Amino acid sequence: MAATLSVASPTEIEAIYRESHALWGAGLSYSDYVEFWADVRETGWARDHYRHLVWADGRGGILSSLKLYRPEVRLGRRRVRAAGIGAVFTPVRHRRKGHAAAMLRAVVQEARRRGDAFAILFTDIGTEYYARLGFQALPAFESWGRLPARLRAATGLSLRSMDVEDLPRVREAHDSWCAPRPFAFLRDDAQWGYLLVRAASFYRRYDGSDLTQRYRLALRDGRFCGYLVAVEGVGQWVVREVGARDGDLDVMADILRAGGMEARAAGLHQVYGWLAPGLAERMPEWRLRTEPRKQAIPMVAPLDEGFGWQDLGPGEDGFLPFLDQF
Repeated sequence: MAATLSVASPTEIEAIYRESHALWGAGLSYSDYVEFWADVRETGWARDHYRHLVWADGRGGILSSLKLYRPEVRLGRRRVRAAGIGAVFTPVRHRRKGHAAAMLRAVVQEARRRGDAFAILFTDIGTEYYARLGFQALPAFESWGRLPARLRAATGLSLRSMDVEDLPRVREAHDSWCAPRPFAFLRDDAQWGYLLVRAASFYRRYDGSDLTQRYRLALRDGRFCGYLVAVEGVGQWVVREVGARDGDLDVMADILRAGGMEARAAGLHQVYGWLAPGLAERMPEWRLRTEPRKQAIPMVAPLDEGFGWQDLGPGEDGFLPFLDQF
């Protein structure tokens, strides 16, 4: 019987999670892992733009699976939908038989029929496998270094915890950064709410903490000027995303300095992040090193003639922030 692509049932999702938990549990117990993803699926944005798909043999056997998202993207002057692919997983007993590749081809074919402009995924296994399926790598860089012992804070700039009520301003700052770029993921209020729920649900189960020190609003003289998303690693401060009103890179650098001061005060010395092109250069005192990433490399497969990646140019046009991952 030929394999088919379908939306996973609750029973199938449970079977996938039971085996994939060891790989992607990220420190959560199995029950917490299941509950975390249940919280994510119940957000308004996920209900509209997320599906868990299975490649099944027709006899109740799961050959492979993935999570499919449909974010909105700015591509040149066009606003389009993309097929975001994540969590590609094949049960151990079915590996090395071509099931994942067959599933991906079916997903891409369905996305093309639906009118999506391209498919995108982030690979941790190198680029060769997905290149054989028609995906091409986008520029992807990481920056790291040591937080200076003496950090300079911008005059009048402070950070406070971010609330749901702040999301419209945060969205405006992100939109300002996206506006001039020929390639950028767009986030409406519902998607920002989804990101907040996803993070809060995870950390509540991971260590019982909240987002107070992780999702931050930046104020200059009491007025909104941007935002910062960062987490604490083992002796390391990990920058997830920084944004500024009007997309100003100099303001982003000031926000990072303010966050870096808090990180140093908390005993963190190393810094790591995916920084927007040109941002590290605005912080020479941090002496950040920037190199191509070896993991979480974004790859795209064009699905219509208007995709036009070849017209976007190299370098910064391919940058995607950490929060755009699936």
